[in-house]
Amino acid sequence: MWVEEQVATRLARQEILTRPDPPMFTAVLDERVLHQPVGGAEVMREQLRHIATLCAEQPRTRFQVVPTSVGAYAGLNGPFVIVTHPGGDDVAYLDDQLDGRFVARVGDVKTVQQLWDSVRAEALSHQQSIEMIRKVAESWT
Repeated sequence: MWVEEQVATRLARQEILTRPDPPMFTAVLDERVLHQPVGGAEVMREQLRHIATLCAEQPRTRFQVVPTSVGAYAGLNGPFVIVTHPGGDDVAYLDDQLDGRFVARVGDVKTVQQLWDSVRAEALSHQQSIEMIRKVAESWT
């Protein structure tokens, strides 16, 4: 039962991206995750196709890929999220293996925003990323 609840929750969150007035959502993926087998070839192929289609059809949803050829870059330290509240200040959420934490202090959020800018500077463009995701999706046979 727990797994079904988790899946239902995740699917409900995804609907936010396709509602009439969706938020702007941008994610940067390391190319290695496109090649990491999770769930088998069919699951990988369908997930990557889904991401590429979503990005192509939803102008406020963007995925960018940092190619492996970049080597070491600032995003390797772990995942983070920056949230801009309507009419409010930005906050960041940093995640690691043990815990996650919110960062609201202006100087710390600014540091995370600079990290975000650095990571995005290493990434392919939105269109190049969609093309790479589609290409990798078809390699999962």
